[in-house]
Amino acid sequence: MSVAQNGKRERRIILLVTDGPEDTDGLQGQLDEAGYDVAHAAGIEEAAGKVESDLPDLVLLGVTAPVANAVQFCKRLRSCPETEAIPIIAIADDRGCGEAEQILEAGADGFVRRPFEGAELLTRVRTLLRVKDLHDRVAHQNRELMDVNARLDRLNQELMSRNRELEEGMVMARRLQEALLPQQYPHVRNISFSHTYSPAETIGGDFFQIIGMLDGRAAIFLADVSGHGVRAAIVSSIVKTVIDYIDLNDKTPTEVLKDFNSRFRGVLGPLAPQIYATGVIMMVDGAKRSVAIACAGHPCPLHVDKQAMTAEPLMELDYCGPALGFLVDPDYPTVVKELAVGDIVLGFTDGVYEVLNPKGKMFGLTRLRKLVADNARLVPRDLIQRVVTETEQFRGTPRRPDDVCLITVEVH
Repeated sequence: MSVAQNGKRERRIILLVTDGPEDTDGLQGQLDEAGYDVAHAAGIEEAAGKVESDLPDLVLLGVTAPVANAVQFCKRLRSCPETEAIPIIAIADDRGCGEAEQILEAGADGFVRRPFEGAELLTRVRTLLRVKDLHDRVAHQNRELMDVNARLDRLNQELMSRNRELEEGMVMARRLQEALLPQQYPHVRNISFSHTYSPAETIGGDFFQIIGMLDGRAAIFLADVSGHGVRAAIVSSIVKTVIDYIDLNDKTPTEVLKDFNSRFRGVLGPLAPQIYATGVIMMVDGAKRSVAIACAGHPCPLHVDKQAMTAEPLMELDYCGPALGFLVDPDYPTVVKELAVGDIVLGFTDGVYEVLNPKGKMFGLTRLRKLVADNARLVPRDLIQRVVTETEQFRGTPRRPDDVCLITVEVH
């Protein structure tokens, strides 16, 4: 090891391999004086054993006949990952015969011929040790990088696994949320229904119910929870639970919304009014061809007159009460509207019209009313699709920032 755990440099170990004293006697003192620890091996076999037991920082290899032994020793060190970077300086007599080329080709880093100057050899030793230091640092950094990459790979695999679990959970949540929505429409005399629902994310906060009543009427409850995603989806499940507890048969729209507001605030507790929902309830009477409506901070449904090609709100803005969850005892006035054969009531959430085009301009309610009026004579399902398509084209992308829900009630 070149550096101790406390950060201080240890004395380098130089392995001196020689069969005789001609190198040992002269180099031992010089290397000691230069600050190196010298380990001596008498011959190639002993050197191989010492390398295995205690890796040296550098090898001074005294070459004796036959040269093949030294060549084999160099190749052996270079073939092993633990020893491939150990510098080797060969020391040999000036016998020629290509000794230097053989030793260098086998992996030696330097070749010194006897007789040599001690200063020259020490210079080579220091140079090669500095190179080895650099190699060791790079190798250490590479190992650390590999460790980091391995940890990152493990974390990435864990993250991918968690993401898969989350995606599977979100898909299941969406299926559950879809199961909360009406699976079939109630049968109401002279009335037919249609709808579309599309959350901005996997799950959303818009909610609606179409509920058959004992007297043959139907109640359409449409709500839009504040926020998006998981939180909104959780609150929308609360909305369903609350509306399911309310008996709609003996209540006016006003009474339904007041009852809902009280129960909703009770469930939310201190979270109200930080969490709230807008909502509208319509009670459709097919026999009388009329609709009774009360609104809680929600965009008012449109009365679509096919003959006149108009689309007007069912009630004035002044009749719309505050969002559900805001006040303790709010007022939600009921408005009754007579309908004609062929008329359509279009309910929707604000995600339909609160979309911006690339220039930052909002589609808006006025543009929505004109779009619906211009297409008033379409069948309800086609009317819904036209609204969705036109607003998507206005935005320039089918992706929306908010959930979208549209419901139609057609009078026959």
